[in-house]
Amino acid sequence: MANKKIYDVVLLGAGSAGMFAAEKLSNKGLKMLVIDRGDEPSKRTDMNFGIGGAGTFSDGKLNLTCKIGGEPESFNRLPAEVEDYIKQVDDLFTSLGVKDGYSGSNGKDLEKLQRIANGAGIEFIFGRQRHIGTDRLHIIIDKFYKSLISKKVEFRKNTRIREIYKKDKIYSLKTDNETFFCKAVIAAPGRAGSYWLRQQANQLGISTSYGPIDVGVRVEFPAVLYSEIASIMYDAKFRLYSESYDDLVRTFCTNPNGFIVKESFDNFVLVNGHAKRDSKSENTNFALLSRVRLTDPVEDTTKYGRDIARLATTIGGGKPIIQRLSDFLGGRRSTWSRIAKSAIAPTLKDATPGDIAMAFPSRIVNNLDEGLTVLNKVIPGLQSKNTLLYAPEIKFYDTKYNVSKFMETSMENFFVAGDASGHSRGIVYAAVTGMFAADGVLKNFD
Repeated sequence: MANKKIYDVVLLGAGSAGMFAAEKLSNKGLKMLVIDRGDEPSKRTDMNFGIGGAGTFSDGKLNLTCKIGGEPESFNRLPAEVEDYIKQVDDLFTSLGVKDGYSGSNGKDLEKLQRIANGAGIEFIFGRQRHIGTDRLHIIIDKFYKSLISKKVEFRKNTRIREIYKKDKIYSLKTDNETFFCKAVIAAPGRAGSYWLRQQANQLGISTSYGPIDVGVRVEFPAVLYSEIASIMYDAKFRLYSESYDDLVRTFCTNPNGFIVKESFDNFVLVNGHAKRDSKSENTNFALLSRVRLTDPVEDTTKYGRDIARLATTIGGGKPIIQRLSDFLGGRRSTWSRIAKSAIAPTLKDATPGDIAMAFPSRIVNNLDEGLTVLNKVIPGLQSKNTLLYAPEIKFYDTKYNVSKFMETSMENFFVAGDASGHSRGIVYAAVTGMFAADGVLKNFD
């Protein structure tokens, strides 16, 4: 060990959490290394791994409120503390060249939308937002990456950590052919790396708990139906509870004039939505998700969600399933000829017409059906023959770590941050948790 280089801190994952943590730790006199499984922004081909994380290929929505993307109390923080860090995140993006304005400010139109939603039994969650755009975000991330390089932050790209061990207060991070040593770890591998992180945490004896996952579809419909809402809040957040089961059903990641995209994982595919600043479709899309909680003796929501994803991928022949809403409601398998009867053209054609109900449990199908019925009161025309559904869309936030206010786990100097921690959802909250973890490292090394 005497001849080995020992870093003060290694950051696992260079997504939003990792990059903002690195920014906070830069120029503090620490020996720091950032490791990521993927490549730098200008060379990335993998949507899940690489500098900037999965968010680099998102539509670049910044939710600038502590009400969207996480719960401050889950990591022992007051809303005001989180709001202060959110402002720092926004300021940094502005310094990198984000010049777009804000939506979601208070006003008469916002109050009107609240009244309509409340009248339908829907909770409307609002807050300030900025939209960067899928076609611009990678440019901003590249600027951020080069800024960190200029501050002498050391990166190791295309490097996959297989296992983590600890001995005598030193962590060993093993790849297939080399080992890195450090005194502290900030683990932020993102959603795609969350299952791996849980395995390592269990091996280290770090306590975790199972939380919920969200399972649902990506809904695509004529953009004109959403245009009035988009002028009030670009990505309006709607939450309701299903009539039959009283389960939470929510919208997520609305993309006005956007596009549906496929995300490929090791043994299944998912769908997601993007929106560009300089290229528009005639459709709008959002995720409609049903909350799934499991209790003893079956608690592993990650495995449950992955099993659903694998089944849907099998039914789709390795591709996402696309289905016309009228077929979904009528219990019919869609065909391309039926889909052609819709007034809109699908923005994702690399999909297989099918029956989503063959892949999803009946409870989730029922929740989605009831959710669309209620949302039609806020977005008139949504529940029509022109609407298309894509599956599966699954959000894995289920492994939650018991952490201090600095994101430190039950093991000293092992911090978690970002979406893999179970305490954030999206670019801004991931960044905030990364910054709190960086504060924890600085506190411990003070």
